[in-house]
Amino acid sequence: MPRNQPRLQLALYARSKYPDAPHFAIFIAPKKGGKATKHHAKNTILSIPGQISQPWRYERVDIPDVTLEQHLLVRVIIGKVTTSLDQVDEILKGIPVYQVDDPDRAKAESFNCRAWAGVALEELKKQGAVTMLEGDWAEIERRAKEYLGKKREQGRWSKDWKGQPGVPLMDLIEGRELVA
Repeated sequence: MPRNQPRLQLALYARSKYPDAPHFAIFIAPKKGGKATKHHAKNTILSIPGQISQPWRYERVDIPDVTLEQHLLVRVIIGKVTTSLDQVDEILKGIPVYQVDDPDRAKAESFNCRAWAGVALEELKKQGAVTMLEGDWAEIERRAKEYLGKKREQGRWSKDWKGQPGVPLMDLIEGRELVA
């Protein structure tokens, strides 16, 4: 893989209602530095007269400093970007987002941020926009959640944490932790 290419990261966020089921996002970040571009599917409460719903939507957000990103638990580097960032944006913008009332009931009922991230990573790989770890989405997800579990066991988010500051970052390509 070429050196100094932007990194493809899987980011896991805390969800207060579901502590064992993190929110998934894809980050595109420089090799060094604390900024990133977050791509994810999210659902937020929408209130229109007489009706409340939680529609899913795609969101792209520039993050100037990941250490200030609320609820971000861990990041894992899973690949490198091999095309333009504009091309990555176009691919991710085109990943389907399903709603509960979509005609494809199976996809609608199983859709969430995790499902979107898996499809998005497979599409980036299929279109040659990234080089990624060997393995499928299930393997990448397993390794990311395993890393999250390790950080929990270490008490990473306890008030008594005395280790390295910042958001934990594991490079799964090189097999080493960059931020403990």
